[in-house]
Parts: sequence; structure tokens; C-alpha cells
Amino acid sequence: MPSTPTSTPRRVFYGTLVHAVSLTETEYIQDALLGVDEAGVIAFVEKEVPSGQVEERLQALGWTGADVQVVRMRTGEFLMPGLIDTHTHAPQFLNLGYGQQYELLDWLDNLTFPAESKFADPQYARRTYEGVVERVISAGTTTCCWYGTIHLTTKLLAAICHRKGQRAFVGKCNMDRNSAPYYQEESAQKSLVDTEDYVKFVQQHCDSPFLPSSAVSYKRRTGPTSLVQPILTPRFAISCSDELMQGLGEMLDKDEHLRLQTHLAENPAEVEFARSLYPSLPSYAAAYDQFRLLRHNTILAHCVLLSHDEMTLIRQRESGISHCPNSNFNLRSGVARVADMLDMGIKVGLGTDNSGGLALGILSAIRSASTASKTIVFSERDAPRKPTSNGAATEIRSADGITRPSGFFASSHLPVETLFYLATLGGAQLCDLEDRIGNFVVGKEFDALLVQTGQASEEEAKGWAGGVSKDRLGENVSGKSVEDELERALSGAKDDGVVPIGPNPALLVEPDESIERVFEKFLFTGDDRNLRAVFVRGRQIGGVGSV
Repeated sequence: MPSTPTSTPRRVFYGTLVHAVSLTETEYIQDALLGVDEAGVIAFVEKEVPSGQVEERLQALGWTGADVQVVRMRTGEFLMPGLIDTHTHAPQFLNLGYGQQYELLDWLDNLTFPAESKFADPQYARRTYEGVVERVISAGTTTCCWYGTIHLTTKLLAAICHRKGQRAFVGKCNMDRNSAPYYQEESAQKSLVDTEDYVKFVQQHCDSPFLPSSAVSYKRRTGPTSLVQPILTPRFAISCSDELMQGLGEMLDKDEHLRLQTHLAENPAEVEFARSLYPSLPSYAAAYDQFRLLRHNTILAHCVLLSHDEMTLIRQRESGISHCPNSNFNLRSGVARVADMLDMGIKVGLGTDNSGGLALGILSAIRSASTASKTIVFSERDAPRKPTSNGAATEIRSADGITRPSGFFASSHLPVETLFYLATLGGAQLCDLEDRIGNFVVGKEFDALLVQTGQASEEEAKGWAGGVSKDRLGENVSGKSVEDELERALSGAKDDGVVPIGPNPALLVEPDESIERVFEKFLFTGDDRNLRAVFVRGRQIGGVGSV
């Protein structure tokens, strides 16, 4: 039976907001008021509100009374949109950190297929999926594109995401050829029947209807509103027969809101194998296209080895790419040319691809994506690339709707603003949810992280350090000499006032650091210990504290 809609408390957050507004711009809003209504929708964003005028402004907005909870963010805290993982494998998490000797195809045969075959056991599947989903939520992933296994126990993964409140696209894998004998579906027909059964289950039993909201009308909500939705999941062209791919294309024809995820051009051996199966087609990507699987809501993972023609095809079909740099490094697949994809106007998000990847959460993907981008730049700085095509357009419309000069992103490494966009609004675009989540726009649903950095106010820092201001590391502003401070450091450290270590000892910040600097430090050194609260559609579903 469908779920009964449940309301959340109306909340108002006062403090600093950080969100992406384009591929090249991050907006920092300080002294902001953000209201979340009972439907979990952003009802208003008020900027530059002095602390002493919060109650007055809320009264003017009609947001007062016992049913409104006001959350004043502490020093060093800020709100950012939830992180979106556009590609990962729930049954592989138990293999995290294991199998460094393998590349993709051997890794599948020796580690992945044996691990996934265990999920035929429903008790094993439920126990494992419970722990996996909980850990991923704790890492700040508010939306996740999950691969399950070929088994109908994937229903358990969808049910757990539904119960825990994560926004998720959960897919039962399709594999009817070129797989391990013990881990392969018996026929294309059986795979399709089981997939239809799975899709119906998720649509009927993992329903979370959208409550009426004063901030957004139902007219703006096209398609299903449930947090958990099914997604068709052919593992890759190698493991799916033509009959199976044709059947999946027909399922998409019947339901325009049904999404699809798969792998493409991850590894040289995989590409060679796939091309051998379709010798008459011009490319690996064309194999998916001939079965009508490249659509505006198709997510293609990896795409490390795409040709220019394949990128053109993907752009024409309005499909998107999940960039999984951690996995691509770990399995020695290569470095995806994300800048070229962005320059062609292709939608790009980030994925962890565990256990090909090695770390929980999209923060790790941001860091690896930065390294991948820099790797391309320094490997080519002495050998500039030739133009990929003659007569290329002088300007291109990017995925964020802004027109930029041709080659704009490839001219340098990806900046922090672009990486943050890929992790939030870019992921929302890839999931066909950019009208609902991804940044703090009135009418969007409140999927967010309340981040705590341990940054202290001036008075807090003075109190911690026995009156010695910590405005600058190593700078003495209390009038004492360097010799005096050396003596204190050597002889009285244990008895003196000690600055407490914050929730994450790797995240070192000072009281006077700007929000731009603190935010970048969080992206590159923060972790789950810095997440005070994780929200999806206004409901807190994780975090180390409570709000």
C-alpha cells in the first residue's frame, strides 16, 4: 500500500548558506534566513538579516509560533546542499580496500561476482544493506544511485533506503551473458520478468508522496515524487544480450519517467570486448543507442575512453555521465576527460563506484576529481592537444545553461566551484531532479548538510587559550615575547589552557578565516565527523548531532 504522507516540523535556519548557482559560481550567503515548510520544501531565503532582527523578520513572514523551530547556526557552521552519488554498488561495500592487484574484468571475475552472488540469501542481503545504507547516509550522501544484484533481494535495498529516508534510485542488475556461470540470469525473458516485478514493487511499496506545499505547486512536480524510485540497470553491454537490451528499451518506451543506469568505456579491455560484440556499429556507445537506451535520464558511469563522436552522441541524446575518479585510479582504468565533456555541454555528476572506489562519500570523489583534472593538465602541458574536430563552434552552451567559449573548461584544471557543482547540482541534473534538489532555491526540497567545522569565535578562542588570541598561527598578539611563549610551551603546556580539538582533527581553522576558505578546507579535509545533521526533504536522517 502507498505510504501516508507525513509532515516535518517547520524549521528556520539562521546563519551561513553555501550553494552552487552555476558551473563556475558558488554563492556564499551570510546572515541568511532559510525556511523549510511542513512538506520539506524551501519556503523562503532571506539575505543579510541582522541577528537582532530575526524574530521581527519571521513575524513579517508569518513564521512564528510553537510550530516553528528556529535553528541558529553556531560559530563555524554552515548549510550546504546534500551530496549526490550518481554511481555505486551496494553489494560490493564488503570488498572495500581489497583486490589492489586487479583491473576491471579480472576484478569482476575474482572479487565482484563472488561477492554479489551471496545476495541470493535474503538474510545476508538485509543485514549487509542495512549497514551499507547507514554508512553512506552518514557520509552526507542524501541522494544515491544504487546498483543491487541480479536477485530480487534488491527489493530489500530499496525498502531500507525508503525506511531510512534516503533519496535513492535503486536498480536490480540485468546480466544474461558473459558472466560467471553461478552469477548469471537464466534468460533474457526471465531477467525482464524479474525486472518488471521489481519495478512494480518499488513503485507500490516505497512510495513517499509529496505533501502540499505553500512554496511549490503540484504543476511544477512532473513525474513520481517518491524519494525511492526504481532504475533500470543493465550492468553493461557485455553482460546483456540483444534481446534483453531490446526489452529494457521497450520498458523505457512505456514509462518516460523510468531512468536507466549502466557502465560505458571504463577500461581498455572492456571496450575491446564490447566492440567485438558489435563489429558493425561505429562505437561502444552506439550499442546502447541502437536499443534506445541513451535518453535524457540515462546515467553512464565512467566514460574514461570515449571518442569525440561518442561524446557528441551522448550530448545529442541528452544523457549524462557519472565521473568516478577514485575507482578509475584504483582499477587503473584511466582518467576521464571531464573538462572536454563539460565543454561539449554534457551533464556530469560524481560517483564513488564502491568497491572499485575506496572511500565512503562524495567528498572523496571531489578530491579525486580534482587530482584527475590536474593529472590531465600537467601530463599535457608540454604537449598541447590538437583540436578534436575541425570547425568547432566558438561558443558552447554548458549543462548549467550558460554559454561559454569553446574549450573553456579544458584550458585549466577544474576549479573548486566546478567540483562543488558536480557534487550537488550536477548530480541533480544527472538524476533528472534539478527542479527539485541541488541548491537552495525557493520551491526546491530541502536536502542539505549542516556542517560543523570547529571554527571558534574570537571570544571562544581567547577563553580556550588562556587569553592568548589565536588570530594567526604563530603570531603573538598578547604582548608576550617569543621567549615567554617558548617557556610556556616547554614547561606548562599541560596546566595551561588547551585549545580543544574539534570534531575532525584534520580540519584546522582559525576564528578569522573567511567562509570561502573554511568551505574549501571542508571539501578537501572534512569527513562525517563534521556533519552535525543530514536532511532529506526537510527530515533529519543522519549526522552526529540533532537539530
